[in-house]
Amino acid sequence: PAPCGRIAHQIRSVLSTVHGRACSPGGSSPRARSSLPKARRGSPSEAFSNSRMPTAGVSLMSPASLFATVARRSTRHASSTVASLTTRARGYAPARPGLSQLAGRLAAPRAVSTVTAEIEPPEEEVAFQRGPASVHAVEGPLAVLSGVGADVPPGTLVRLGDAVQGFILSHREPKTFALMYAAGQGAGGAPSVGAGSGVAVSPGDAVEVLKNLHFRMPSDDDLRGRWIGALGQPMDGGDAPSGGDRDLACGEDLDGAIIRDPPGVEDRKPITTPLVTGIKALDVLTPLGRGQCMLLTGEPGTGLTRLGIGAVAAQAGSGVRCVYGATGAAAEDGGKGAMEELRAAGAMGHTTVVSVDGDASLAERYAATCAAFAVAEGARAKGEDVLLVLDDFTGLVEFTKDMARLSPQLDNPEGIIDEEKMVEYEGMIINALLAERRRFLGTTLQRVARMSDALGGGSLTLLGIMYHEKGAYKGRKGSNKDTGAVGSAEGADGTLQLPAGFDQMAPEMQAKITAALEKKRDAAMKAVEAREAEAAAKRPEDAYTQPRSLVEEFMSITDGQVMVENFSESNGWGISVKDSVSRIGTPGAAGPLKSLDMMQLRLDVMQADDMQAFGNNGDEKVQMRNRSSAIRGVLRQRPGETAALSAQTVGLFALQKGYLKNMNADEAAARVNEAVTKAKDTIPEVMDALDANPSKALSAENSDLLASLFAA
Repeated sequence: PAPCGRIAHQIRSVLSTVHGRACSPGGSSPRARSSLPKARRGSPSEAFSNSRMPTAGVSLMSPASLFATVARRSTRHASSTVASLTTRARGYAPARPGLSQLAGRLAAPRAVSTVTAEIEPPEEEVAFQRGPASVHAVEGPLAVLSGVGADVPPGTLVRLGDAVQGFILSHREPKTFALMYAAGQGAGGAPSVGAGSGVAVSPGDAVEVLKNLHFRMPSDDDLRGRWIGALGQPMDGGDAPSGGDRDLACGEDLDGAIIRDPPGVEDRKPITTPLVTGIKALDVLTPLGRGQCMLLTGEPGTGLTRLGIGAVAAQAGSGVRCVYGATGAAAEDGGKGAMEELRAAGAMGHTTVVSVDGDASLAERYAATCAAFAVAEGARAKGEDVLLVLDDFTGLVEFTKDMARLSPQLDNPEGIIDEEKMVEYEGMIINALLAERRRFLGTTLQRVARMSDALGGGSLTLLGIMYHEKGAYKGRKGSNKDTGAVGSAEGADGTLQLPAGFDQMAPEMQAKITAALEKKRDAAMKAVEAREAEAAAKRPEDAYTQPRSLVEEFMSITDGQVMVENFSESNGWGISVKDSVSRIGTPGAAGPLKSLDMMQLRLDVMQADDMQAFGNNGDEKVQMRNRSSAIRGVLRQRPGETAALSAQTVGLFALQKGYLKNMNADEAAARVNEAVTKAKDTIPEVMDALDANPSKALSAENSDLLASLFAA
């Protein structure tokens, strides 16, 4: 028992040291705490998903490697001391070394006497190398490198062979992945993806890693209203942003760097300011705060691209800067369709579209994802509030699979990826690939933040789109109404839209009305099925769906999700109340809506649907059904329509003050539209004040003026 206890203590100590945690089971030292990755503020879920996410470049240890490390514990101390002194002398702060790297150092430790020689800083641009770095393989514009080392930050520039340039995308030990580009060979003299004409890169070519130089995107001022590619090259036929001879490298300040570490805790401040999306169901049921990361998910055909474009269009005149990243289904036409929709909506003046061609590689799609973040961060650094709509997460997700395929771990048989390999990760024994992917995803999504006043006070808000497989969320317990979808046409799920007072009618009249409504419903559903069949034959998002397990992994990392259940051109999006949630909650909600107890609507819809499915007939059931129907009518919204905060306030005021009692969806929608039109004519100053001050609560004076809209 005593030797076993000592071994267990050594195992815990090694794991704690490598992950930057406490060096003893009972506490954490100041040095260990200082090395922890910076945590994000926001949702409770981030205590696991974000705040404890290891930094980029950390590998994972097998049980055999773990015990080998314990056996060599005394050697580790001397080797790590050498590495620490070397790091400080070179003047940079690399990510913590991976465990497989650490094991290699333990096997062949350097003598302490070599410290003096290593302290001398390098004189050339080449740095960080652990032996001869070389090209291992080439796949399209992606170069797989050997011998670079995981402590070289992603985004760092490299030279491949004699003349080809590139920058590091990521690491998966023992390999490194770089995207090659040709400077000056793109449109307008901008860089182009790939090695370029007249040159080639082959396995075995030498690689130089350029010290403290990172790939830079064009400046924010040159990107407003532009449509660009993953490297900042123009795709709208215009001149190259920032000029064809712009400097592609940035130094240690990382100004404009395409990939950078997320902000630390001390660099952030809490999310307390709303970002009004102009989508009623989102703003009322799942409010979005400035600096929040929100997932939009639904089956193919649920109009997620249209929803994201609508949110961007709603920012016109609000002062919110927008970036639209078309990297998945929206890039099938190179992003042209999304750009044209934004231009038609008058939204390009405050927007940058970042996209790739439909046949782009996964590496380029991932680079475009990082480029969209970099453009948004450039505006945020100037103190602006930025909305980034990422359509979709394909590049981020699929590139992790590409890395696993191209760089199997050393302790696996050649060419075989053991998907069931289990490792220790954050105190748990879980699947190795899952742990690696979660770290990779979380590090990227942590770039979303609201910055402290000392750093300008800007914010980056993310609406990220992910399509899940058809039927992935069907067949859950309860009836078809169990998810509480709102916003779409009532009856879209097969229910009947009964008129007010139906239960008090004579049985003969009820039968006639029911028969007429069933006939109307059946015809409508057949028309919907025909439209869906036509759309399914040509919708590109079918090729970009993700399994339910991955969708729910994103749900656990982000600050909330919006589940879109159905979509139609005439009635817009049907959003599931039970499956949609904002983990920031009311701090990110608009002030006038909070004043009207907006969150009560979620409970009302869910209670009404449960009562409809399981409750007994009676007055309470009728009242709850009418209430749910009125809510659906108020939140209904056609694609292309932008709901101003003032209009949403009028609708919610009518609901909460009882002015829509006993009305069905159509009647409630008509009554609210009439009141909004009247408000614009009679109290325009109140409507303008509501739109101009989204954080301000609804005053008693304005409440009285809104009540006058519904006076008989």
